[in-house]
Amino acid sequence: MTCPKTLILVRHSQAGDAEAFARTGQEDQLRPLTPRGVARMDEAALGLATLLKGDVALFTSPYVRARQTTEILARALPARAVEETPELVPEADPARQMAWLRGLGKALPSTLILVGHEPNLSLLAGWLLTGRRHAPVRMKKGGACAFALEKDCREGRAVLQWLLTQRQLRLLQPH
Repeated sequence: MTCPKTLILVRHSQAGDAEAFARTGQEDQLRPLTPRGVARMDEAALGLATLLKGDVALFTSPYVRARQTTEILARALPARAVEETPELVPEADPARQMAWLRGLGKALPSTLILVGHEPNLSLLAGWLLTGRRHAPVRMKKGGACAFALEKDCREGRAVLQWLLTQRQLRLLQPH
């Protein structure tokens, strides 16, 4: 059982209106990013890159908007691997996610980035910090937060390193 040193949670960027998309008859998991969401995430990814050192592994929800966000991040970051997982869907259980993290193995870089959705990411962030299900840390679209983790990857023992909105990440990009 091992754990990355740093875990970064990234909420997908701005996507189309959920209600309008539902009226098209398509499933919500197919809802894509808006052009504005793509442009903002391009800039935010460059800002995020200034905070990272070394290789990262990217894991994404299978939903289109999360995969698109991950693809943008992969272009800007020194990503060694990109993998899709059902553990990052909006309704995912933080306890199961912690078990999944512990089971990833030792061949990963020291930094993992998980790209997903609300309400899951806020619940996972709270679970990492407190070990409690109902202590969410709210994340805005395109925002990110980083945690330092202990080797055993136990809930309630993470240390919040930073929590940034998409706008703050965009301001970090080199000009």
